[in-house]
Amino acid sequence: MACLVNPAAITGRCHCGDVRFQLTPPTDMCSHCHCESCRRLHGAAFVTWTSVPDTQLQLATDPDALHWYESSPGVFWGSCAHCATRLFSRATTPTTDARTDCWYVAVASLDAPLDRAPSAHVSIEETVDWFSVNDGLPRYTGKD
Repeated sequence: MACLVNPAAITGRCHCGDVRFQLTPPTDMCSHCHCESCRRLHGAAFVTWTSVPDTQLQLATDPDALHWYESSPGVFWGSCAHCATRLFSRATTPTTDARTDCWYVAVASLDAPLDRAPSAHVSIEETVDWFSVNDGLPRYTGKD
């Protein structure tokens, strides 16, 4: 198990605390994703994500505490093996939606404010009809 010692880092964890991590800013982005995969896997109208390069995220937990689910070839979702909190998304195969050199982190799992505010809504074409997006942020189809 790794020790979290970087004072500039933002810590995060799952609901039960079995999975703990830290990410070191700067982050690459922060956006609200409305795609069906994010909605169904999180049970929410949308998920707010940030990302950091591989070198800027450190797990401080036993690797067996994480469960990885492959939703499509090369796209994995990381959750706590105990409480099932969805924390991460990773790609092992380059896709139009995801890079292979970074960790996508659910912002709601962080213990402190991020270094940036959400800047966009992505996959807006998949927004549920019972939720109204009216915050003035740019809206994009797909994840670009």
